[in-house]
Amino acid sequence: MTTSTARPLVDDDLDWVVAALGRRRAALVPHAPVFWRPAPDAAARHREHLTHLLGDGGALGWRTDDAVLVAARLGDGWLVDDAAAPDDRWDDEGALLWEAFSGECRGSSVRFVCPTYETGRAAFARGVGLAVSESWWLRELDGPGGGGPGVRVALPGAAARTVAAPPVYAPPGPVLFLPGPVGDGRAVSAALGEAPGLGCSAVVVNQPAGGPGLLDVLRRAGFRRHCDYLTGTVA
Repeated sequence: MTTSTARPLVDDDLDWVVAALGRRRAALVPHAPVFWRPAPDAAARHREHLTHLLGDGGALGWRTDDAVLVAARLGDGWLVDDAAAPDDRWDDEGALLWEAFSGECRGSSVRFVCPTYETGRAAFARGVGLAVSESWWLRELDGPGGGGPGVRVALPGAAARTVAAPPVYAPPGPVLFLPGPVGDGRAVSAALGEAPGLGCSAVVVNQPAGGPGLLDVLRRAGFRRHCDYLTGTVA
């Protein structure tokens, strides 16, 4: 078991936090090299973002010697995305961070972002009582990209829009995002047909848990389950 402790983040921690979260992102890039292609100035952009979140943004954050968790405001609840721990240390380092978080936010709703490649992170989130509410299915595309965000696209049985990547990433074009629920398999084929002409670098289909069964359609079309969103109450 760890002998570390969880302590609130202070300004002097920011360089360490940016480096720790940068290492986490770097480990994810090989799993989706187009979707997660890093921006050249990713560290500076992320530092600016965290400074805002932890200041005017009202976020809360804690760190141990080896792990960090930032809880950002999401409506009346919280979003946990900027969090990192060695994959085999979530049970101890992660537990310390969650104990600090729950001490401040017990009873609030929380949304925990868990890329499917981070198995320890996802197991930890389930262990604190959260459950998958939706999953993003991803297919990366070849091509020059070059499109822009904010374009709305009508598809059979679904609506889609082009979405820019967060500033820490620099894919060659936006994502064509189908927010769901997507109940018609024709929407998947139509999205793949529309995306290149819109200069998109990837297509993402959001599938709510327990929703219409498109999993076989998505797999046959070359999509993979890329990221789970676990939700629940902080306990």
